[in-house]
Amino acid sequence: MSTHYDAIIVGGGHNGLVAAFYLSRAGLKTLVLERRPFVGGACNTEEFAPGYRASTGAYVLSMLREAIWRDMALERRGIFVDPAGPTLNLYPDGASYYLGDDMAENVANTKYFSEHDARALPKFEEDLAEMVQQVLPVFDWTAPDPRVKSLDDLRGLAKLGVVGLRARKQLDQLARLFTSSAHGILAERFDSEHVMAALGWHAINDSVAGPSTPGTAFVLLHDHASEESDGGVRQWGFVRGGMGVLTETMADAAREAGAEIRCDAAVQGIVTRGARATGVRLTSGDEISATRVLSNADPKHTFLTLVERSDLPDDFVRQVESYRCMGTSIKINLALSQLPYVTGHPAGGVQPYHRGIMEVNPFTAEMDLHQAQAQYGLAVRDSHVEIVFPTVHDPSLAPAGKHIATIDVNSQPFHLREQAWDDIKETRADEVIAQLETYFPGLSGLIEHRQVLSPLDMERVMGLTGGHALHGDMSPDQLLFMRPVRGWAKYRTPIDGLYLCGAGTHPGGGVTGANGRNAAREVLRDARSRRRR
Repeated sequence: MSTHYDAIIVGGGHNGLVAAFYLSRAGLKTLVLERRPFVGGACNTEEFAPGYRASTGAYVLSMLREAIWRDMALERRGIFVDPAGPTLNLYPDGASYYLGDDMAENVANTKYFSEHDARALPKFEEDLAEMVQQVLPVFDWTAPDPRVKSLDDLRGLAKLGVVGLRARKQLDQLARLFTSSAHGILAERFDSEHVMAALGWHAINDSVAGPSTPGTAFVLLHDHASEESDGGVRQWGFVRGGMGVLTETMADAAREAGAEIRCDAAVQGIVTRGARATGVRLTSGDEISATRVLSNADPKHTFLTLVERSDLPDDFVRQVESYRCMGTSIKINLALSQLPYVTGHPAGGVQPYHRGIMEVNPFTAEMDLHQAQAQYGLAVRDSHVEIVFPTVHDPSLAPAGKHIATIDVNSQPFHLREQAWDDIKETRADEVIAQLETYFPGLSGLIEHRQVLSPLDMERVMGLTGGHALHGDMSPDQLLFMRPVRGWAKYRTPIDGLYLCGAGTHPGGGVTGANGRNAAREVLRDARSRRRR
């Protein structure tokens, strides 16, 4: 007789593992099914060349919730995070701009571009930090439905009202961040194009919106959500051993709590009977029964592939089909014989810029143009590039004396108008290396191996629909009670017993773990209610 489970979780990414931990700790017999040979989803570390290992999805850690650190005992289990060093912004006109944790140094560096901006920077950062502290608790809540369909909605709205009351001095600024463009907000405070590009490039990440697009200002707030009041490992940093060590450790914690985890177990579909989820069917043909199913896959894959359309209301399907989930970046991992150095900056040994996150920044007008071209279906040349060197924090990721570089290239749309990613990805990688070589002379001569992952590869390899690492755009109309779609933001779905627990739910993408923890809480509430009935 086959084993029946209280809960099956489809996908062993970090949110699925977090949900498995909490469900198992509460006594539910839980099974995690992962189609790849290892857990992690888009939070993994893989060998891309002999002796070289890179985090091929998420490559820095920032927003993992405090409760998860504590409950899963991640630090005690050996997770160590090296804080990222200062960010070095590089510009097409040859200028460069350091931004780090030392505000006095940031102010001094900003003076090179604008005395006014140097005076404005501390207040801008202070205002964002205050707003972040007001809204961070919302990450750990279930987003209430403003139509108030239940007493829980009323309680949730009351809690939001308390947040609004506490943040009343910043309420107008919060409203602006959810409705204005990143460039609009920055232009009210700063003069320098260099400063605005350094502070606002995040607006183009994982979408085709430009920094001048209304609604992008929210990302200024979201990217400060890593700033826990006590600092330390909660801020941007590199996990020792790679991001895959984090998810492997989460899997250990889930197993200790009682969860079963199977890899190489691809789910073909979610089985339903009588309008209720009753288990899953594997690509092997095997069926596994369960009282409930949680999908850690993105909403489009869950509802348009794993679930029969006839099991869903037509209006719900239309909303899911309209949900914006197009990835816009290429990932390149380089195996390097040694570290490259930036023109005009110190060379020899490990420099501060090697320890941080480096940004090759076009100016705002160019970013707007690049994003418009990407929306049209063009893979843009000379677009924004982010580059990190994880081996300066953890030499074990490469052979002795060698290094790796992980590169993220923006404005590269999943849907190309006239080309195919399999035909052009290596050419695009060559162009990116040529672009970087203007800042890192001799870079191409240091490359021993490389891995190129197009948005299409991200979908194929990691199961991310559209190659979107965040399971969907993080724009105001796809957040809170509208994530993934209106009326279904409480981790539940139109199919009884089927839940979502991935980044396509509130509070969205990033390695927060909040989605998995929040979903598990709602599952356990429903389980208690079911037992009472």
